[in-house]
Amino acid sequence: MELCKEYKSMNCNERKECLCEGFDIDYQLNLPQYLDDIEKLIKCDVKNIVSDYELSSSSIKMYGKSVIIITYLNSNSCPVSNIFEEEFSKTISINENSDYRFAQVSLQNKYYNFRLVNQRRIDLHISLNACVEVYCDSLTDGLLSCKNAFLRQEDITVLKDKYSGVASVEFDETISVADRKSNIKNIVNTSYCSYVDESKIIKDKMLVKINADVNVVYVDDNDELQKASYSFSVSKIIDVLDCDENDNALIFAEISQLYVKPKADKDNNLCDVELVGRICVNYRIKTSDEMSYIKDAYIPYNASQLQFKKMLIKKNPLYYFDDKTIEMIFENEKSIVEIVDIKADVNSCKIDDSVLSFSVVLSFIYYDDSSQLCYFRKSADYSFSLNDSKLSGEACVNLKSFDFVIKSTDKISLRLNIEYCAYLYSTEMISYVSDLEAGEECDKVNLPELTLYFANKNECVWDIAKAFSTDSRLIMEENDLKSDIVDASRILLVPGM
Repeated sequence: MELCKEYKSMNCNERKECLCEGFDIDYQLNLPQYLDDIEKLIKCDVKNIVSDYELSSSSIKMYGKSVIIITYLNSNSCPVSNIFEEEFSKTISINENSDYRFAQVSLQNKYYNFRLVNQRRIDLHISLNACVEVYCDSLTDGLLSCKNAFLRQEDITVLKDKYSGVASVEFDETISVADRKSNIKNIVNTSYCSYVDESKIIKDKMLVKINADVNVVYVDDNDELQKASYSFSVSKIIDVLDCDENDNALIFAEISQLYVKPKADKDNNLCDVELVGRICVNYRIKTSDEMSYIKDAYIPYNASQLQFKKMLIKKNPLYYFDDKTIEMIFENEKSIVEIVDIKADVNSCKIDDSVLSFSVVLSFIYYDDSSQLCYFRKSADYSFSLNDSKLSGEACVNLKSFDFVIKSTDKISLRLNIEYCAYLYSTEMISYVSDLEAGEECDKVNLPELTLYFANKNECVWDIAKAFSTDSRLIMEENDLKSDIVDASRILLVPGM
């Protein structure tokens, strides 16, 4: 039998690898010559960021940066600060495949610890998890049409992963301190946060606007602690092939490089602070799309031979975009008399069973009841449900602002304003018909024109028609069926063709 067949490309970026591999990093941090010796180390804060990656047929090489901020007391008990930037890389082996297109790479901080070796050196140990998802183009063909055959088509809505990448945007800003009567003697502490304020996708391009807040604590020439706060915005146009205005993006923006130093103003007074650095933008482009495939097929009165292929899909996606205010309580072992500088971070975002969870890290420098300069850092988890169904998903959370109240000498109430976007979906491995061939033809001479069939409840009319080599539409018309699923056990009249 001659079959006129047409095929279509089942093009979908399919996840081929999902790996999570732990690794450790060790740094030796040596103070620059112009800084005083360390008498007492107050703070060592570490932020680890993926800045780029290289994907080959058998491995992925991840490039990262560690931004390390220390605060210490010198021999005169004056607080001093310094920022270190260290680079690292990690190569992870993956199954060899020449069709890999892009990867989603993220870091999870397990822990870090440090020790003061001498007055000018700090040894730092960091333990991380690298989470990698590798995607490739699924370029296989599926059956689209076939003359003389009945095809059962399935229409579903799927979430497609279009692309994932890393970009960066540089900034160069100047903070003018409020009190310009005294000079900046030295910088005590720097805290910062950045978040995506706006994103817009057009054809093959994405515009990202990022807001950043930086706080600089310094000692003036009267040996008094002062604080300068500054907010600024930067924008970046990122080239992303095959994206359009119907797509959405999950975007993470973090400061990956920061250089802070006092700067002389026009009168040659050290009353300004120069901020130079780079923000790393990690983005994932996704879209919700309609997809159709041939689930089953047969040729009437013929032993049809089917070939199937499989594909893992993210089915029936739900998109969420909203803001939320949350409150959390943090307790300290020491008494808090005065907070010098405070910072909150949101990280480790994930979705399990429709529950969005993330980690909030609160850190601050403060004076205790013995007038000692101390450092507090603690993380706590927060979660809330997006849907009553237990679905998988992906999300990103941006901390837009926060404030705090000292509830008691050892307790802080933290209020955070977050913005989140998320996709929920169910994963399913589907089988689709990739080809159909005609086998041995059946003898149609003795086949009845009408057959009685005892159908069971929830039986599919398609399966009945396939068993009797007839058309499912004829069965539904003959028995006045409104659905292709039999709603109750009954006798059906099955007409022949």
